[in-house]
Order: sequence, then structure tokens, then C-alpha cells
Amino acid sequence: MLITRVIVAIFLIALLLAAALWLPSPVLTGLAALFSAVAVYELLRAEKVENKRIYAYCALSAAAIPIGVYFGLTSPVCEICLIALSMLLFAEAVFSYGRKGELSFAAVTAAIFAGLIIPFCFSSLVSLKLMKNGGLLVILSFVISAVSDTGGYFGGMFFGKHRGVVKASPNKSVEGFIGSFIMGIAGVLIFGVILDKALGIPVNYITLAVYGALGNVTTQIGDLAFSVIKRQAGIKDYGKLFPGHGGVLDRLDSIMFTAPLILLLTTYFPAF
Repeated sequence: MLITRVIVAIFLIALLLAAALWLPSPVLTGLAALFSAVAVYELLRAEKVENKRIYAYCALSAAAIPIGVYFGLTSPVCEICLIALSMLLFAEAVFSYGRKGELSFAAVTAAIFAGLIIPFCFSSLVSLKLMKNGGLLVILSFVISAVSDTGGYFGGMFFGKHRGVVKASPNKSVEGFIGSFIMGIAGVLIFGVILDKALGIPVNYITLAVYGALGNVTTQIGDLAFSVIKRQAGIKDYGKLFPGHGGVLDRLDSIMFTAPLILLLTTYFPAF
């Protein structure tokens, strides 16, 4: 099990590096569309949505949004998906009411989140890729998530005494949260030093530290948010796409809110 987990992790890291730095933008766009569609399936299954048409509506919307972003059609594609998905979902709710397998409002809102918000988050990676130094910005988003998770893990392992602060993840400790925050900032600053000294890219370290601090908050919230959904659904993992790691929402949950934040920050307050 451990060796499978390590092999899959190495493969994912290699795939990420290749898609972000060396392969053309359509590859990352395709991955964003694929991961969005799979995440839709995972979330709707966790919410026990039975109507298979709902899966199709949401998956099509989820795949279309990253592709629309790549072609510079973000606004029209998102608007079309919002209107079409909302109408289709509420039509299903209306015609299934009072019958077996009726679609509840909770299921409708979960489907809207799956079909619109999740692909919007993954599409932020596509938008970052299309910017100046785009591949490095994509990597930065994952660096923040990775070092934050690592800092939280080791902070909790070596210093964690005050656990159970968050019921959604009882093993997380105050010390783990602090370790995650510190590592989130330290990690991006080290990344900045590499850009500055090895690649000759001028870096604003204060701005980069702000990226790390805010990015750490979104990383931890993203991780805990999807843990809450799992616990409420009574499942251990969202899926089995990545052996030893679970599904897309198990492995990439912490990037869900971090990528849009980095896109926002780097648009108005570029660090490099």
C-alpha cells in the first residue's frame, strides 16, 4: 500500500510539473476539465444523488468551463452553464417531486456547486498558466498547498498536544495549524529565492509572504471543508482514481480555494 502511494505521488508530481512547465496549455486545460468532471461524479455520489442525468448535466458543465477559459470565453461559457444547469436541475426537481427518487433542494444546490464552483476553481489553474510566468504560478499554487499540508502534518506529529479543536478533523491540533501556517509562508519564500537566485526572476518577497499567509488559510479551509462533506456523507474517500490517495477531491481538495486566490492576488498584486 505504501509503495503504491509513493509511486502514484511521484507520477502525479511529474505530471503536474510537465503540464505546468513544459507541455502546452491545452494539456493543463484537458486535465482541469477531466478532474472537474471526475470531481462532479465524486461529490454527487457522496451526496447520494441517484438521478444519472444530473451527473451528465454537471459533468458537461464542469468540463466546458475550463475549456471556455482557455479559449478566452470565460464570461459567456460560465453564463451559459449557469443558466442551463440551473434550469435543467430545477426542471428535474419539479418533475420528480412526489415521486420515487425526487430531487431535493439540497441535492440541487450540491449539483450547482459541483457543476459550477468546482470547475471554476480548477479553471483558475488554466488562467494562471496563460499569464506571464504562468507555469511557475501554477506550481506556486501547489507549493503553497503541499508545504502547508506538510507543515501541519509534522507540526501535529511532533508538537500536537491540543487536538480536537475542529470536529471535522479530530486529529488536527492547534500546533498543527500553526506549523502549517509557518510552513506555508516559509515554503513560498524558499520558492521565491529559487526564482530570484537560480532563474534570475525579480521577486517581491513581502508580497510573496502575503501569498503564503493567505494561501495557507485557503488551503486549510479547503481541506477541512471537503472533510466535513465526507464525514456528513459517512464515507472514507471520495473515489479511487489515485490508488493509495483516494479520488480527485481527496488529493486536490486543498488546491480548490488556493488556486483562485493566487489568480486574484497575482492579477492585482504580482509578486514576480
